[in-house]
Amino acid sequence: MSAPRLWHLAGRFGRSLWPFPPRRRDVVWVGSVLTSAEMRLWCTQQRADRRESIAVARRAQRRLAGTEYAGEPVWLAAALLHDVGKRDAHLGTLLRTVATVVGASGAVAPAGAHLSGLRRRVGAYLLHPEVGADLIRASGGRSEVAVWAGAHHRRSDWESLDGMPAAVAVVLAMADGERTAKPG
Repeated sequence: MSAPRLWHLAGRFGRSLWPFPPRRRDVVWVGSVLTSAEMRLWCTQQRADRRESIAVARRAQRRLAGTEYAGEPVWLAAALLHDVGKRDAHLGTLLRTVATVVGASGAVAPAGAHLSGLRRRVGAYLLHPEVGADLIRASGGRSEVAVWAGAHHRRSDWESLDGMPAAVAVVLAMADGERTAKPG
């Protein structure tokens, strides 16, 4: 795992310990970006995930400013819902940290029907991109939002994302802490 990625994860860990929900004005802004179906889904995330998604979307908004993609809410919606699949793993901050480290080491395979208990939840957490994409589609969310949720950890897919320009994928990844994000 790269040093910038470790710093990103350490910062996210620290911010996840803050017990308060997102600020009201931020929630109002989120409601102006998401469709009603997407908003209902966004609200099901843990507080820390909702706060982090707002921070990612605001960074993406700043990075898109002045580009041909500025002002298109679908890209901000993709930032707001990219990690929605984490909610179904039902892991708190400490267990998410363990799952991330274990997943990076390859010591645990993603979830399967044969797994149970904590191993199944950690596996589900590791599959959060696919789970999130399915949740977005099932809720009636926009296809571009689901595509990014499913692909945001697979750099090799960014140049061929259905309905999403590679330049937008790079901006979204950078906003999410992938400081060295490059397609390909």
